[in-house]
Amino acid sequence: MIFQIRWRRSLHQRPDPTAIASAPDCVVVHERGTRLVCLDPVDGAARWDVPIGTWPRAVVVDGTQCWVISQDRAELRCLDLHTGTILWSADLSPFPGHIVVAGDRVLAGGWRGYTRLRAYDRWTGSPLWTDPQRTATVLPTAIGGQVLVGEPGGTSVRLLDGRDGGEVFRWTLPEPLMAGDGQWPAFVTADADRVLLRCGARTVWQLQPAAGTLGEFFRHDGDLAQHGIGVADATAWVPERRGGLVSVDLTTGTRLWRLDVGSDVTGEAVRIGAGQVVATRRPGMLMLVDDSGRPHVRALVDRQLTGIRHLAPDLLLVLGKGTLSAVSVTD
Repeated sequence: MIFQIRWRRSLHQRPDPTAIASAPDCVVVHERGTRLVCLDPVDGAARWDVPIGTWPRAVVVDGTQCWVISQDRAELRCLDLHTGTILWSADLSPFPGHIVVAGDRVLAGGWRGYTRLRAYDRWTGSPLWTDPQRTATVLPTAIGGQVLVGEPGGTSVRLLDGRDGGEVFRWTLPEPLMAGDGQWPAFVTADADRVLLRCGARTVWQLQPAAGTLGEFFRHDGDLAQHGIGVADATAWVPERRGGLVSVDLTTGTRLWRLDVGSDVTGEAVRIGAGQVVATRRPGMLMLVDDSGRPHVRALVDRQLTGIRHLAPDLLLVLGKGTLSAVSVTD
């Protein structure tokens, strides 16, 4: 198998995973300082290009809608994903940060505790409820019509009802929640019933919201990266603090193997055919790794990589040093 760049687009700025969102039939990215652009994933052609303001605090795509918060406007805007037309906007308090979609609700706020988490109707933008707790919230995660929230370094996780913001359940963590307020979510969906989260320096815990249970999933013998768990098929990928990546059976929590890549990994893993693709930051290299942990194909695609996304069965979205590329994986 080989990696081949299908198209490459200059963003004229540093790429940030929080300023890009993708779906099977489109890629939405912030570029050139103030523009939000929708690209065709097949050839990279622009479908629409609209002024949206300076660097986005978040860009989210779901269904036929796209939501964005830019740094220069305390406003949540909803765009039509097909045309780029603004459908509605809602005023926010300064420095709102996160966006998450939970059914018919769109939640914004909570970043670093500047604002409370607030819910809006996804179709009209009407305000619905406000979380009474003003805390520094990690990127929330939608579980059906409910939402998981926590605080970086905090020792509890709350499950909120998306309809009214009421607390459904609260778990006490055995160690502080390890999560930044940037590109990596604190909660990673393992399957329909479980969510993985990093607690303390060396452990990954699993939470089952429906059952109300919390238990240890995996404990490493060395320090793990603060955040960035990846899930691909039946495998969880857990990055170490320096240059290593551990593969863990998603069903049993058993360590399968460790890959020493000699460089910081981006954290994601993408299943392609008979293997999985991982990416290193510097130099920006893609590696195809088989299910026994052996790298078979390596390709230098950029001086630096920020992340990779899965667009299609044989197509990756690669965030490089000032560029966005689509890379195909072929026999």
